[in-house]
Amino acid sequence: MDINCENHFYDKYVTSTFDIAYALSKALDLVNPLINNHHQRVAFIAGSIAREAGYTDKEVENVILASLVHDIGVVVEKEFHELVGEEETYERELSHVLVGSYLLKDLNIFPDISQLVKYHHTPYKIEKNLLSETEAVPELAYIIHLADRIDIMLLRDKPALEQRNHVIKKISTAPKNKFHPMHSEAFLRLAEREHFWFDIEEQDKYPLIKYSFRFSHINMTLNEILETAKLLSRIIDFRCVFTATHSAGVAAVAQHLAELSGMTEIECKAAQIAGYLHDIGKLAIPSEILYKNDKLNDEEIQILRKHPYFTYTILNHFQIFDTIKDWAAFHHEFLNGTGYPFHLSGHKLCKGSRIMTVADIFTAMTEERPYRTCEPKENFINIIRDMVKKDLIDSEIVELLINNYDAVFCTREKAQKIANEEFNLFRKNILSNEACHKNKNFINVLNT
Repeated sequence: MDINCENHFYDKYVTSTFDIAYALSKALDLVNPLINNHHQRVAFIAGSIAREAGYTDKEVENVILASLVHDIGVVVEKEFHELVGEEETYERELSHVLVGSYLLKDLNIFPDISQLVKYHHTPYKIEKNLLSETEAVPELAYIIHLADRIDIMLLRDKPALEQRNHVIKKISTAPKNKFHPMHSEAFLRLAEREHFWFDIEEQDKYPLIKYSFRFSHINMTLNEILETAKLLSRIIDFRCVFTATHSAGVAAVAQHLAELSGMTEIECKAAQIAGYLHDIGKLAIPSEILYKNDKLNDEEIQILRKHPYFTYTILNHFQIFDTIKDWAAFHHEFLNGTGYPFHLSGHKLCKGSRIMTVADIFTAMTEERPYRTCEPKENFINIIRDMVKKDLIDSEIVELLINNYDAVFCTREKAQKIANEEFNLFRKNILSNEACHKNKNFINVLNT
């Protein structure tokens, strides 16, 4: 069987800003069922308010895109529990909005939404901007703030229309410094229309939002797709200090092995992208399992083993990742069919998938973690050759790795050193804010 499966990689991919943001919002939904569909509902409400208030199509687009990912900084479950209550405490929300804006700031395809995410919990009038003494709060961020509060007010087990009067009263009687009056007035006009409340409850928000508003089309290069993949990897890696650099290591090793195996330049970059994305399915795994220092019990192991399935599910929402989702999601599959969760055997695993499996094993066993040291070279070689004998992993890729062990090790080490510097800078930037430092217990990874 020819393992060099046909892959369709291109220099540019045409997509829309909405498709990227919507797919990311669906990934965020997996973190906690309490906020399922929250991002999409807020996006619809905010977009509707922005349009009703007379903003330009581009401004409405930015409001919707930012709304779709507005809680991207909420990377641990316990903060979601804090956010789903009606009452809002400005200072307490600062950690996650700073984390979110930091994650998004380098995403060139969305140059305007980082600041909107940063200020989406800021009231209309405040005595002091606790996030920055020099920045002006973007007016559009107030729309997301209002839309977020409206959705939080709505109980999921009761028709939205039946709650209309309750929400109208809450918004109408809110302190004058809480919401922008122009936005409140726009909402109150919308609230008179029954279809607005029916649309909020529509489960499939994709066609509702995509075809009700205008969005830009973008030509994404592989380098821009790579940057998007890095963002996604940070979302999962930054949830846990133990694995804060893991995806960067796998990405670097996968790219190196792809080069050694004679893949094209584009395929090597695709392998790097797949490496960044391989564990994105861990967004669906409870934090207490990801953070656990001790050995997992059988039930926890079964839950953790779901993550490649969710990697596949998440990447299925991203058209730009269509050609590499198999590479990323099949990293726990074995040639003899005993891997998980798809139990694919050798003839269904192409070279990209086989490289990912070896790259993940190598990185996991040779990287330093707080609770264990890396596997010595000779031990690793013995273990991985034994896996070849058991028909678990590809012998040719393993021999390439062994013959170039020191070079690949240095590649992993260098990539993870850079990733660790980025992670430490991320923590430093968040904790440098006094209010965030006081409330750092709401972001688990900041407490280490």
